Amino acid sequence: MAPCVAPLASSAARADDRPFALRWTAPAGCPEGAAVEAEITRLLGDQSPPSSGALRAVGAIAPAGSGFELHIELSRDGWSSARTVRGATCRALADAGALIVAMAIDPDAAARSGTAAADDRSIAGARPANPAPEPPAAAARAAEPAPPRGPPTAPPRSAPPTRARARPTEGSAERAPLFRVGLGGMSDLGTMQRLSGAIEPWAGVVVGPARLEAGASFWPGRRAESAAKPGTGGTIDLVAGSLTACALLPPLERAVRPDFEVGVPCAGVELGRMHAEGYGVSDPGEGSGVWVALRSGAAASWIVAPWMRLRLRLEAVVPLERPRFVLEGVGEVHEPSVAARAALGLELAL
Repeated sequence: MAPCVAPLASSAARADDRPFALRWTAPAGCPEGAAVEAEITRLLGDQSPPSSGALRAVGAIAPAGSGFELHIELSRDGWSSARTVRGATCRALADAGALIVAMAIDPDAAARSGTAAADDRSIAGARPANPAPEPPAAAARAAEPAPPRGPPTAPPRSAPPTRARARPTEGSAERAPLFRVGLGGMSDLGTMQRLSGAIEPWAGVVVGPARLEAGASFWPGRRAESAAKPGTGGTIDLVAGSLTACALLPPLERAVRPDFEVGVPCAGVELGRMHAEGYGVSDPGEGSGVWVALRSGAAASWIVAPWMRLRLRLEAVVPLERPRFVLEGVGEVHEPSVAARAALGLELAL
């Protein structure tokens, strides 16, 4: 049950004289709204609210695969724009968000701060979620008449252009953890004769938009009674190992909540040994057989903290190789069938 969500930090602009109003959410360990507001103010310098009103900005950072994703929406007097930006660290995305807001208010803000405007498109691989119309402030500036041209002069000597450098990671919380280890319990209906439970440890790794996981399950002995002769039957147990892969879907995670990690679909294979020991007859005996099954389902992890997750998994299990247990003189005791499983556990993100 995959770990990651951290408590969210949010902030709204509190000063009426600012040319913007910001609502900001991000996992713990990422820059908070106050820090983003301060960076926007630094980029703008002395700016008073335009006659058309303050720019409203809503930004949210959420874990996405091995990094993070920022979704930011801007609006003012009927004009609106939205962008989605991906990056390796929260800090780079917070800086990108501040620059996007500042340039929507004053397109010259980046130039005054010594940052090339082109870097706004390259920070963390920014991609506009939809075509962004030109902000009203920029449109008004474009409509102003150009100053009269004077006699040609030699161009001033300027320093070579510089590119903004990404800030180094300032803590482990800024990089999405890639490794997972966990322990939980699992219930099953179909593998055994009745509803049964198991203990399940696992370890996994996130590789891009996928999660790969190896696990084990230990099913204690469960009685299966013969329908032909009540009072006789066998005690059946199972030990198995599994390999599972899940697709991680950041858009689905945002639709649910930014503090969830969703894996769908998930598919895997399980291999183990099923063992039975008879009872209720003079010579009960015992036996074992190979267990092979396919697993398919979905998983979701609630990120309680950056290092801890509560994980739920639901799946169907289809046996390919299923032992058939027969008690001599009585007949068939049990044969596994298609099963439904639910698993819940605690996971650590490393």
